Amino acid sequence: MSDTKHEKNNIDQEMEDFGEMLKQNPNLMKDGIKKGDVIEGEIVSITESHIIVNIGQKQDANAEVGDYFVDGKLELKIGDKIRGFVVKLSDEEIKIAKSLNQSHGNKNLVREAFNNNVPVKGKVTQAVKGGFSVDVLGIRAFCPISHIEVFLNVNPEDYIGKVFDFEIIEFEKNNNIIVSRKNLVAKESADLKNKRLDGINVGDIIEGKVFRLTSFGAFVDLNGVEGLLHISEFAWERIEKPSDFLKEGDTIKVKVIRKEEDRISLSIKATLENPMVTAVNELSEGMVVTCKVLRNEKFGAFVEINPGVEGLIPLTFITYKRIKHPADVLNVGDVVEAKIIKLNKDENKISLSIRDLESNPWDTISELFAVNQEVDGTIESVNEYGAYVKISDGLVGLLPKSKISRAKMKLDASSIGSSITLKISNIDESKRRISLDPLNMPEFEERPAKTEPKPRRERRQSDSDNLTQNYSKSNDEYQGVPEDNPFNIL
Repeated sequence: MSDTKHEKNNIDQEMEDFGEMLKQNPNLMKDGIKKGDVIEGEIVSITESHIIVNIGQKQDANAEVGDYFVDGKLELKIGDKIRGFVVKLSDEEIKIAKSLNQSHGNKNLVREAFNNNVPVKGKVTQAVKGGFSVDVLGIRAFCPISHIEVFLNVNPEDYIGKVFDFEIIEFEKNNNIIVSRKNLVAKESADLKNKRLDGINVGDIIEGKVFRLTSFGAFVDLNGVEGLLHISEFAWERIEKPSDFLKEGDTIKVKVIRKEEDRISLSIKATLENPMVTAVNELSEGMVVTCKVLRNEKFGAFVEINPGVEGLIPLTFITYKRIKHPADVLNVGDVVEAKIIKLNKDENKISLSIRDLESNPWDTISELFAVNQEVDGTIESVNEYGAYVKISDGLVGLLPKSKISRAKMKLDASSIGSSITLKISNIDESKRRISLDPLNMPEFEERPAKTEPKPRRERRQSDSDNLTQNYSKSNDEYQGVPEDNPFNIL
């Protein structure tokens, strides 16, 4: 008898003994370890071929390294917990395996694997209606196509001839066996994801692979863990579309900036130096720079001085002209020159002015306008103070409400944009104010003079004497208040 045949007979005898033991004692004893047990232990050593596991016994167990490969490599390390099926038990060796295969047993053990929820090795032999035919320990089993993978769209040709771990989900009396790979893959993926997730911390800088782009960012594979790279974290400069900066399949270096349970936020920007910090130290107030308009807001225009270096031109510093919105004079994409008027190094903010590079019309107003001069203007607004009228670029005068009323002019919101001719009544250069009058301003009406008061008659000396005499006479005749007068108590 050849050595190979002798070895096969020994294996068959061993498996028959094992199967008989399981039948006689289905409820495994808790005191000891027996073939068929699913046990767990801690990895104490890893060699090129074997994993040594402490299972709490005098003797350590061992497993083949390749049996625990994931995607062609071992994800386990010393100290990790490992579970396995006891396939060999002797005084010299305790061997465990991730799943049963033909070297561990025969068809008599398939039912025992089903009863004990032990995974089995199976080879996909062919695609059949509704799924796949699978050879499990020499027995034909069926795997529904919905149970071959965790996702739905599969290409059957990708599985033919390959060996996978399967879970026996049905074992019928007529030996019809139905197996599933999906649940094992899902559990394995979840365990692996949790393990890798535990190893990722805020502040870590790691490599990842872009696997999907969206309108708001990119999803990055961090060795089996998914992270989100928001478009605002792509770069210090403004990015309009993710596809302008990244493409699917790119390998990138990212920093973990947030971690909430299994949600991870990433940043490329955080791995790079902030150009604003460099800019505020290199630039200075008073410098004139060329910049590009990025976006217009009601309070001003944001401009790009250099990639990643932005500044704000406040509305009132865009032009000397009266404007309501930056878009009245600036378009996104315009390239303009502006003067730096303020650098805030603490907050990395830059304020600029285009207006300061223009000539100020107030500097030459005396050459353009004078008091009593008639001017043509455009009504810009009408409010409780009167009408504001533009008489030149950067120069607006006020026609007071009181004068509008006296001139009996009809001005309201519908008058905005209308042309009007007025007269300058005052120019205050120190306060930069211009007062206007209507051309038909009526003069103040003079009130009629008051009538002359009648002359007072001079009191003659004789009149005074008579008054004194009468008073004395009255005083002499006064006898007091009668006792029966009710007011005598006063």
